[in-house]
Amino acid sequence: MLCRNEKTKVGLIVTMSEDVWPDDFVSLVASFIKPAKDMLEKLNFEVITSGKLCRSIADAREQGKFLRDKEIDVLVNHVGTWTYANDSIAVTQIVNVPVIVWPAYSRDSLGIAGGVIVRGSHEELNLKNYIVYGDYNDKELQKEISVLIKGIAGATKLRGLRFGIGGTRSMGMIAAQPDPNQWSRDFGIDVDGFEQVLLIERAKKYGQKKVDEFYNWMLKEFKGIQVKKEVMDAQIRMYFALRDYIIERDYDFVAVKCLPELPYIYTTFCLAHSLLNDSSNDGFGIKCPFVAACEADCNAALTMQILKSISNKTSLFTDILYLDYEKKLATMGNCGSQPTDLAPSRKDVCWVNEGFIGHTFKIGCACPRYFGKEGVVTVARLTRVNGKYHMLVTSGNSIRFDPKPEEEAGSKQHPKHFIRFNCDDHNFVRSLRTNHLHLVYGDYVEELKTTCEVLDIIPVVPK
Repeated sequence: MLCRNEKTKVGLIVTMSEDVWPDDFVSLVASFIKPAKDMLEKLNFEVITSGKLCRSIADAREQGKFLRDKEIDVLVNHVGTWTYANDSIAVTQIVNVPVIVWPAYSRDSLGIAGGVIVRGSHEELNLKNYIVYGDYNDKELQKEISVLIKGIAGATKLRGLRFGIGGTRSMGMIAAQPDPNQWSRDFGIDVDGFEQVLLIERAKKYGQKKVDEFYNWMLKEFKGIQVKKEVMDAQIRMYFALRDYIIERDYDFVAVKCLPELPYIYTTFCLAHSLLNDSSNDGFGIKCPFVAACEADCNAALTMQILKSISNKTSLFTDILYLDYEKKLATMGNCGSQPTDLAPSRKDVCWVNEGFIGHTFKIGCACPRYFGKEGVVTVARLTRVNGKYHMLVTSGNSIRFDPKPEEEAGSKQHPKHFIRFNCDDHNFVRSLRTNHLHLVYGDYVEELKTTCEVLDIIPVVPK
């Protein structure tokens, strides 16, 4: 299934103790449910709540099981007043996701007194938690809680995912390889393997009429196609084969080896990777971005999936090609797997002959030539140091830069992004451990720091 529900599910409980309170005071605390839910929904989260106060261990068990069945990504415990912390703990343990403790900002209910004992009780039991404090209309609170929810969801949304890896290690890249059991233990991801040659045989079975219809759609959708029809037909067939196989195997994200052998025996997955990662029309209709990484780089795919989980946006698979210290500008590009969403528009994308150096082609390959659109970006990359995951995290700006031929690093055929980092370039280089990097448009550095904390990953944020 290429497009699942991408919205982050936030479970909301509002707690107070089971002591004998005046009816008007209970009504006051109950009145906090609606504005808390409204605020979270305005932040574009799907909010799930029973709509009732949680006041006892029986309430906690009932609401915890209700929220667990709804498969929430994050729990928000809005503490209305004094709360028996063991009730809150019961909910957290049942739903088994990190909790944001949010004491009510009220002089009348004194929510902070209950909130901090709830928070401290989670700390005693080593349950992952965060605390925020502020009124429903407080912009700083809204920003803080939004960052925390997205960052937590970047971790919890990985649970139960199925990852497909096609082929084995590509071109000696040790830093691209996963430990499947570590992924299952630490992230809750099932790693499944398949052989990419299987897709070549499947690709050849698609009829010419279906291929021609898709080719004609591409002619209308993009700036142009400068590749022989025979090559584009093969690229389209490989897309169909990979797309259908993903649906058949129920994968949530994939990485496919491709290089070095596929150019020699058929063609590459460049078109497939590009359109799968897009959230625009892929010839079958509008879809969610589906993470597909190149060169069997599993740590790339995992980085991209986290970026997608946080942002609900298209993420980029690319290489660091050149870093110009004088211009303070990095050239980032890849052989052809880059999504067309990241071009200024699809009318800026021209499908051209692949510009590989050092490979022999049977019929040829294609890639989407463009320069990336302007905007704030977040760059990230997961690698391991002696088995321990680290994540490079920084922000920057994608610059609209039209290089002279002699200024362009790498193949003139490949799509490129030109990035100016918000850190010292020398420090950035010292933080690199792999050629592949990944980005998403928008600033999500703080969210990624939270994701790293939840997943026990060491964040590497160059200054």
